[in-house]
Amino acid sequence: MPETSPRPLLGVSCGLVAEDRLLLVERGRPPLAGKLSLPGGKLRFGEAVAAAARRELAEETGAVADNLAFVTLHEAIDPDFHAVIAVFGGRLMAGSELAAADDAAALHWLALADIEAAEAAGRTTPGLYDVARKVLATCAEN
Repeated sequence: MPETSPRPLLGVSCGLVAEDRLLLVERGRPPLAGKLSLPGGKLRFGEAVAAAARRELAEETGAVADNLAFVTLHEAIDPDFHAVIAVFGGRLMAGSELAAADDAAALHWLALADIEAAEAAGRTTPGLYDVARKVLATCAEN
């Protein structure tokens, strides 16, 4: 008998670092419109995970990262949604021209303390502070 229960979505996100700040997008579409998040989205069939992270980063910000490193898996679960997100981190390549695009309404460079404050105020996607901390630590090591 075929499986009919919903399945988790596999997604990617990319934390881009410059001068100890992280590039965040402000989501422009529901259900997370107005929330700060890492650039990211769905993995396409046949697409390598790291390639998807680079694609999503470029689509939403115009940015190109050098030497992306896998950081962590992040799970976003609520009653109507379940995603497993492969998070990558990297540094902004010189000459990248940034602009909010696709489903990103705006771009923001924030320090970790500012991300923590935004999360406490309910302005981020769930768990962003912890993921941001991991991205910044990984990029500081590389």
